[in-house]
Amino acid sequence: MYSYFIVVYIEIIFKSSKMKILQIILVLSLLSCQSASAEDVKTNQPEAPQSMQSNNQTTNGIVFRDAQGNFLTDAEKDSIVQNLESVQALRRYDDENNNTEYILFQDYEDLRGFVADDVIANLIEENKLMRSGGRGAVINKRINDQWIDKPLPSGDLNILDGSTKSFADYKGKMLVINFWYINCGPCIAEMPYLNDLVDKYSNEDIQFLALSFDSKNDIKNFLQRTEFKYEQGAITRAFMYDFTPVSPGHFIVDEEGIIRDILIGAPRQTSIIYQRLISVIEKNKK
Repeated sequence: MYSYFIVVYIEIIFKSSKMKILQIILVLSLLSCQSASAEDVKTNQPEAPQSMQSNNQTTNGIVFRDAQGNFLTDAEKDSIVQNLESVQALRRYDDENNNTEYILFQDYEDLRGFVADDVIANLIEENKLMRSGGRGAVINKRINDQWIDKPLPSGDLNILDGSTKSFADYKGKMLVINFWYINCGPCIAEMPYLNDLVDKYSNEDIQFLALSFDSKNDIKNFLQRTEFKYEQGAITRAFMYDFTPVSPGHFIVDEEGIIRDILIGAPRQTSIIYQRLISVIEKNKK
């Protein structure tokens, strides 16, 4: 099983005469928070290459392949980098061997026969999004592809009142979910507007739930200093990142527990979030 990550804008930096390191330049233009967890670093930061092996038995390492899938030695990798123009790299994770693989290529069509056609089509689309809208556009696409018109998953929600709930407990009414955490500045900045949202719909059958990966005690201490009128719950970091690696995030869920709209990241003008949420709530009201 592989997870693919598009890499654009690559330059080769010669650290020494013996070691070449691929430096991947990713520009995040989305005004939002990303938590620096181990998984987040794994997903968004380049790793330093370890010693290369030319066979496919490598485990727990970093390996390089060419566009046809052949494993590359250090010398073969260096030859491709030095002799081909406009070399790109596709990073993917080999879950079976726990390897990070960098596939070196010039054009996406070169990958045909090694990488599945539907994966190539998706990578080409994400490449266009990256160039036109930045990393934020790619993240939004991935989250929407994963969740729009899909049901909420199972999983424990540790509510601050001491109860344990699941998303099934919220069926029957529209649910507006906010994903946030204490050290996310844009999350905190938009809270007054989220409070206004709760007040606006106080007489309607709409539920507002805020979920953070912070501990319940830390959330309680935070709420003593900052008003946040959503019902509050704590979830694991992994569970939250399954929804979105970027905060703040807003999911609009219908009465049957189906996710209908998603807003990821904070607008440059924080107050805009109020009208954006009203727009998607009104669109989904029955």
